[in-house]
Amino acid sequence: MIRTRTSLALTAAVVVGALGLTSCASPETDDPTGGRQGKEADIMIGASLELSGPTQSIGTAYEKALELQVGLINKQGGVLGGRKLRLIVKDNQTKPAQNITNVNNLINNDHVAAVITGGCSACTVPVTTIVEKRKVPLISLASATAITSPVAERRYTFKISPNPAQDAGVLLAELKKKGVKSIGLLNVDNPYGQEGRAAVLAQAKKAGIEVTGIQQFGQEDKDMSVQAKRLVAGRPDVVVVWAVMPAAGIIAKNLRDAEFGGGVYLDAGAGAELFVKGAQGAAEGIHMVFPRVLAIGDVTSHDKTVRAQKEWVDRYTDKYQNYSGFASFGADAALMLRNAIAKAGTTDGPKLRDTMETLGFDGVSGPIRNTAQDHSGLQPESLGVLVVREGDWHLAN
Repeated sequence: MIRTRTSLALTAAVVVGALGLTSCASPETDDPTGGRQGKEADIMIGASLELSGPTQSIGTAYEKALELQVGLINKQGGVLGGRKLRLIVKDNQTKPAQNITNVNNLINNDHVAAVITGGCSACTVPVTTIVEKRKVPLISLASATAITSPVAERRYTFKISPNPAQDAGVLLAELKKKGVKSIGLLNVDNPYGQEGRAAVLAQAKKAGIEVTGIQQFGQEDKDMSVQAKRLVAGRPDVVVVWAVMPAAGIIAKNLRDAEFGGGVYLDAGAGAELFVKGAQGAAEGIHMVFPRVLAIGDVTSHDKTVRAQKEWVDRYTDKYQNYSGFASFGADAALMLRNAIAKAGTTDGPKLRDTMETLGFDGVSGPIRNTAQDHSGLQPESLGVLVVREGDWHLAN
């Protein structure tokens, strides 16, 4: 199924002004396809997201966040002297082949100025060659380092979410601080999970923490009880789980059913509020590495960035009744494009790419600082260790 959505015009835009640049009044009207548009013409932004398939819940959260943030940007006045952003959303079905079709269609038929792809790393890596050839910037919401590395081959590709190495570094530092002596590791068997496994093993060795067992599962698997029992048999102090939803929630219940009495730690892909819902009673006391914005209610600072983050969370919650941790990544993708277009004064692909490569701003997820050497600009200080208490995420420390 392919869905096309125009952006929503909402009633306020406090977060837009607080988290990025103001609109630029440049009369530039370059069309990324090489044509010319009137200065009031909409700027097309394409999004290929997981709106069906095993990670549908995550893709839907991205879609909601993008629609909300684009609507806020347009309410603020758009970019380039009042031009609106128009969001075109297509379902990639969590399939790499469909993602390739979608990105080609967005560039060739919809003439988008930029493309945003969802949380499926395996879906995103194959389309990086397309945007390189067509010179259209891409922002990925997935995590695998291979999406933006090596930069020499990914000049037009950027991403928002943290690298697995960042997650693993924060997670193992926390375990070492707590005096944990041993861990078991369970990861999804795909590029994202394999990179996470390697990062956890490297950090565990560095921290002097024993790994008592390693298990994997398939992305489509519906039950991981066999793997859970094998890990529990190794008697680790903690089980580290590298998985997205719905798998992360299933694993939490599998570990509970296996009568595991130690700690459970998740990486940032676990699903935030989706995990709590999916794991149900098994979620209580489980930890996760994630941008601190997910527990923004625990943050007492009143600086400009924190106020803007709280306003965004309140706005998203008011509209959709609950807050998705993944919403921050979608919101920042829209802000990155708005800021880059405004600063570049154009939607020309190469010029927009050059601007994005040196762009820095304080986003919903945290500080984002792109460089010519690193197109994954979310800074490590945005991450924290969270814990489920009474059915909600809170800062663990």
